[in-house]
Amino acid sequence: MLKDIIAMSFKNLGMNKMRTFLTTLGIIIGIASIIALITIGQGVTNSILDQLSGLGGNRVTVSLTATNVTPGFTEEDMERFEALDAVAGVSPSLKATKTLTFIPGETHTVYDYEYTTARRVIGIDNYYFDLSASEMLMSGREIYDYDVDNASHVCILGYDLWAEYYSNYNPIGETIKIQNMDFKIIGILNKLVGLETTGNNSVLVPYTVAMRDLQMGLVETFDVVVSDASLINATISQMNDLCADIVGSTTGFVVANQQEVMDIVLTVTDLVMGMLAGIAAISLLVGGIGIMNMMLVSVSERTAEIGLRKALGAKPSVILFQFLVEAVFISILGGALGVALGAVISYLASLLIGYEFTFRLTTVLLAVGFSAAVGLIFGILPARKASKLSPIDALRTQ
Repeated sequence: MLKDIIAMSFKNLGMNKMRTFLTTLGIIIGIASIIALITIGQGVTNSILDQLSGLGGNRVTVSLTATNVTPGFTEEDMERFEALDAVAGVSPSLKATKTLTFIPGETHTVYDYEYTTARRVIGIDNYYFDLSASEMLMSGREIYDYDVDNASHVCILGYDLWAEYYSNYNPIGETIKIQNMDFKIIGILNKLVGLETTGNNSVLVPYTVAMRDLQMGLVETFDVVVSDASLINATISQMNDLCADIVGSTTGFVVANQQEVMDIVLTVTDLVMGMLAGIAAISLLVGGIGIMNMMLVSVSERTAEIGLRKALGAKPSVILFQFLVEAVFISILGGALGVALGAVISYLASLLIGYEFTFRLTTVLLAVGFSAAVGLIFGILPARKASKLSPIDALRTQ
């Protein structure tokens, strides 16, 4: 009996292929939107959290939020932070756009003339590379502590900058000019992804050189690594006191633990993902209404058939079940096609954006289950209408 009802439901749907497809289209679009948004959101969030977690929960970021009291932290201020008992190292960062000059004859650039361009220069110290979760250098060496202490005129080229001006040539040991001052190239960065992509088109120099010679101002943001994670709270308290002493105020700066940053990222991404998923779910509602309309039209067209079946002894529950099967099948079919389309969209997005593509079974099961629920909910009204038809009134429609 059950097998016959299901077979009859599929036969009825097959007789109106175009109408069935158009009804299914609303569910396909809704499920594809939800799958794509959730998968892309999870991939981007995981990529960000991987980079943050790779930096360690014992990392603290100190930032000035107002420079009306002090313009920034000096080299002496950095030394005061480094002197704290539990601090393993301090990594300041300075950023500014400066003039770079590539000189043919001294460097094997792709140009046969002196080429000048404005690019981002980032002042760092030797601890910058220790904070990385992956191997950052493609060739050459890092900036060492003596480069920082002696304010050495050395630099590391970002990957895109190297590729643009040197192609496949290795310029380690050669010279470029930054603000008309000679700098020796000591390294080339690997191509960076995620949070650090600005480094691809930048030049890294010791932060002491950036402050003294390149006139890039004082440090407004720096990272501090605590040697023992169990001492993180006590050290943050010491850094707050030190910042207050340097700034001369209890406000105007922020001392944030890496875990706090990760929690903020998670909160923001969850809110954004929830909002986007809610917007995408509206299309499912539209798809559900489409299913209900199609099933109501089907009931009207098959009134005589329903009356004949009831006259021959078909119970209302059998009629109800048959129409529910049709509604749920349309919804599940649309859900399955939507999952496939959403997976393709999210995979293509991963190639364009550069995050790691992950497709979870739970997301698929949730999407298909949700689409089946939509079919069941919006199919109840037409199914109940069909099951309550009077056999006599139905047969009179012939």
